This record gives sequence, structure tokens and C-alpha cells, in this order.
Amino acid sequence: MKLLILQCVAVCLFAVTALAQDPTKVAPEAYKTEFENEYVCVQRVHYAPRVKLPEHDHALYGTAYVYLNDAGPVVFRHVGLAYGAVTRPAVKAGSFRLYKAVKETHAVENMSDSASDFLRVEFKTEPAKDQNTLRGKYFREDVPADENFQKVQFENEQVRITRLVCAAGKSCLEVANAAEPILFVVLSKAQFKLGEARTIELLPGQTHWVAAGKSVAGDNIGKTAAELLRFDFKTSPMKKVEAEREHDHAHPTKPEDNTAKAKANAAASEHLKQGAALEREGKLAESIAAHEQALKIDPGLVQAYVNLISLYGRAGRYEQAQQSFRRAADINPDIPELHYNFGVLLAQRNRISEAVSEFQTCLQLNPYYAEAHFNYAAIIESQGKLDEAAKHFRKAIENKSGYADAHFRLGRILVNQDKLTEAIEQFQQSLMPESPTNEDTPRNLYALGATYIRAGDKSKGIQTLREALKRATALNQTQLASSLERDLKSLEQSK
Repeated sequence: MKLLILQCVAVCLFAVTALAQDPTKVAPEAYKTEFENEYVCVQRVHYAPRVKLPEHDHALYGTAYVYLNDAGPVVFRHVGLAYGAVTRPAVKAGSFRLYKAVKETHAVENMSDSASDFLRVEFKTEPAKDQNTLRGKYFREDVPADENFQKVQFENEQVRITRLVCAAGKSCLEVANAAEPILFVVLSKAQFKLGEARTIELLPGQTHWVAAGKSVAGDNIGKTAAELLRFDFKTSPMKKVEAEREHDHAHPTKPEDNTAKAKANAAASEHLKQGAALEREGKLAESIAAHEQALKIDPGLVQAYVNLISLYGRAGRYEQAQQSFRRAADINPDIPELHYNFGVLLAQRNRISEAVSEFQTCLQLNPYYAEAHFNYAAIIESQGKLDEAAKHFRKAIENKSGYADAHFRLGRILVNQDKLTEAIEQFQQSLMPESPTNEDTPRNLYALGATYIRAGDKSKGIQTLREALKRATALNQTQLASSLERDLKSLEQSK
């Protein structure tokens, strides 16, 4: 079972003031205001590789996080919230996430060797009656070549968000007398002609505002498609924001309280890191104890619960594994790894329909989660849904380079479908990189050799089966070696 191990380091004890500060002043290299009016505030965010940012706060607005590049995990260490440290998983360019208004103060650490660039699009308008409707993750769509495309990906009482793709050489962005104010966010580089003569170059992260009653029209005069998000603001600007902000600051946290909280977060993170290291050493009981100690210090450390789903499951403590899932889901149900780990646990308990549901939820939250594609495909393959299973094995391969098991399982399906040339390619990929100690190599060679023979290349097939026998013998895989010896003997007698 997969144990998610995201490195957690002790939090720096930054100098704490009575009030958290504006991020554009605390960390101006990371936060820059791109555009602001009474409806919206757009901040461009840049987290440099391995950067650590001191505590700062964000205003009480519902927000869309629009990701401009593929980026790795980022840790947000919250102050004054029950869930403490939270790890944002890796993100894909062009996707966006929505979350309701939460007054938050946090420090930030980019855990990756690559930068993370995104926009915070803060909605300063009256929220929906049920603010919990503002949530979810939304991704790029498969779009027909040379065609314009638009799809409303989210809508509630407050805002409508539409994904637009403008094909090269075609007209789009046609808005006449806008009924509601509109914000366009550019996701890809493009060249546009606006109106009769004005030509502009669009770059990812740029914005364009269209006030209510105004019009805009544009032609994509570039050679590639242009992608944008369109935000239609359906409600009026809020009137009580400043009063609420003053109320929030009426009783500031004492510096010593923030310092104590930071120390507790650091101690909990250290136990979590120790627990992950113990798991890698095969010390299951000690790893569980370290995770439990982390939660005694910080009951909101959601990553500890996510890991314990796996750890408790391996220890046969299934009720505690389920409790860990419930606790994590109460804190934040939108963590892909949470549903992935629980899905694996359910599959091992033969609760297949529930496992399928968890893998599907994981993929809704993160369509690029290779292991979730693989496990979902393995289940539906066993149910005879070969075409759908093959699709998900391919998705696993697309999102995880060198995924040998996915290549092997896809190869088996292709043999079943009599697509032998493609199957041979997949079995060959399952052998990369070459390793004499890989216990799966004899099995994969066996499948490759048998497929060569079925495709009519008996000589190459026998040669491959002999190599499979050699590897199986070296690895003491006696049952597989016996099968190979029997098949080789039969083949050689039939020459």
C-alpha cells in the first residue's frame, strides 16, 4: 500500500508581530497585485524553488487559484486554524482551484526544486448563500483541433467561470454590452487583434477587465490556439469587508502565543518526518507511534492521518485506518492522496465498489494521479472492461515516466485484443530501465517472448524465453522457471 511521504521540515521561528501582514509587503518578491477594483483583486504569486516565506495573511474573500505552470508540492503552515500545516499537492498548468472565504495566516515553504507560479483571484463580491458551494478543482479539456471551444466549468450564485479556447485564425472573445462585469485571465501565449486595428500579445497570467455594459471582440491572429478563463461576476461588491477585517484584528494574537504555536507545528512536523523515515526502514510499529505522537501535538496535521490510513491498514488495524480517513476528510476532503490511500485499503479488504468510488474521487480531484489511474484500471480490467482499463493504464503511463507495471498490464490487454505489435512495444517498455535484480523482469520477458511467438517470430520468441528462464533461475523463481522450461521444451520439439 502506498504511503504518501511528503517531506516535512521544522518550521522556522520567524519574528512574530502582533498582527500578520500584507503579503505584498512581507514578501514582495512572491506576491504582486496585478489588478484590483471593487469586484476583484488579482495577485500574481511566485514561489521560488525551496523558498520559505514568513507568516502573512490573506483577506477574507472566496478565491480562485489559477495555476500557470506545472509545479510541485507546497506546504502552508497555518496559524490559528484547526488544521495546522497543509500540503498543496503538485499542480498542472491551466488548472484552477476554488475555495470559500477563509481568514488565514500562514507561512509558506515550496518543497520543490522548481518554481510555482499562479494567480490568486479574490472575489470581492457578495458570496452565495451557501458559501461551501465555492470549491473544487477544474482542469484543461480535450479540445478538437482548429475549433473554438467554450465550457462553463463552474457556476454558483456569485460567479460563473468559463474555459475558452480560441483556435488560430478565428474570432472569439465576442462580448456585446456585457450584462455583468467580466474578468478574462490568459492561460497561454497568443497574439490578438482587438477591434479594428489594435494588436496585442497575450501572456499567461495577464488579465483584461470588461465593465458591465461594455463590449469586446477579438481575433486570434497567431499560429496557435489561445486559452483563457472568463469570470462573470453575478453579484454586487461587498459592503462590509473593511468592518469585518477590523473585527478580525480587534483582538490580535499575542506574540508569545504565535511563537508557542510555531514551536508545536515544528515538533509535530519533526515527528511526521521521523515516522516517514521509519516506514522506509520497515519499522512499521515505530512509524505508527511517531505519527500518533505528531497528532498528539497537532490534532489538525492532516498529512499524519493520510499516512496512518496506509500504516494502520498494513498493521491489520482496519478500524483505526477508517477513523484516520474520517478525521482527515473532516479537515479537508479535497486531498487526492486521502482518497487514494483509502481506496487501496478498501481494495485489499475486497470492498471493490467502495474502492472504485474512492479512486474515482481521487481522479476528480487530480486527473493526473498515475497510481489512481493504475489501480482503477486494474479493478475494471478484472471486470472485463478492457477498453476503459486500457485508457486508464495509458493515463498512468502519461503521468508517470517509466511506469513498468502499467506498461505490462496494458500489454496484456493489447494481446487479448490481438493488437500484437502494440503489445510488444508495451512489454519492451516494461523492461526499462534494465535491472538484473528486478523481480518482475522474468515475468515481463515471459510475456514478451510469448507475444513474439504469437505474432509469428518464433526465433525471437524462443530467445526471449531463454533469457526469461535465466533471470527466473537467478532470482529463485522456481515456479516461473518450471513453466518456462516446459514451454521451451515444447517449442524446441516442434521445430
